[in-house]
Amino acid sequence: MRRVFLSDVHLTPREPARTERLIRFLRREAPRTDEIYILGDLFDYWIGPKHLRLPDYREALQALAEAARATKVFFLLGNRDFYMGRGFEEATGIRVVPGRTGHRLTVGSQRVCLCHGDYLEGRTGLGFRIQELIRSPRFEKAFVLLPAFVAKAMAEFYRWLSARKTRRSVRVKEEIVAAEFRSGTDILVCGHSHEPGRRTLQVGDREAVLFTIGDWSGSESYLVQEDGRWELRSGSEAG
Repeated sequence: MRRVFLSDVHLTPREPARTERLIRFLRREAPRTDEIYILGDLFDYWIGPKHLRLPDYREALQALAEAARATKVFFLLGNRDFYMGRGFEEATGIRVVPGRTGHRLTVGSQRVCLCHGDYLEGRTGLGFRIQELIRSPRFEKAFVLLPAFVAKAMAEFYRWLSARKTRRSVRVKEEIVAAEFRSGTDILVCGHSHEPGRRTLQVGDREAVLFTIGDWSGSESYLVQEDGRWELRSGSEAG
């Protein structure tokens, strides 16, 4: 079983190189991978079903659909792209995993939690309250009815606010990570921080590992799990 995990591609029409990088990656990895997990923020923003009809991500959506025909592809909600509903699933064949606090797998004897990573920052402050508002079913129901140009303008403003926050650095709360490991998780995989890394923590009589996946601002960044091994990779490594 070979699994590949990626996050924070942040596709945008302003940077076609990111789209080209993702297309090459999917065409290389999908045929030889059993499962691909996209841990959120694949898009710089997503305004809902209307985005399927806009040219912004047309080539990327075609490549995603091609990948989903070759292997299983899962999408976890990010803090930039969370109005991912049935329309996206039907258009691409990708399974959207609902919720923010993690998708759980068993890999051999290891219990694995996957998430975008924004919830690891905690649930306090103005940013969290804004997130809760715009992710609420009532807000989404109204938002997706807006004309596309209005929705895009609002999404651009939210993107600007979110980008400012990310530049000030993302810091996970140690107590949230520790609580996740105490609950039985052996490996926690997330994005959001935009920095690749591996940390080992002692939890009682066992070791737990936190993997953070980097962004795609300059090159590919992804995590591979195969034959009991976990390996962070970057660049265009095909090995």
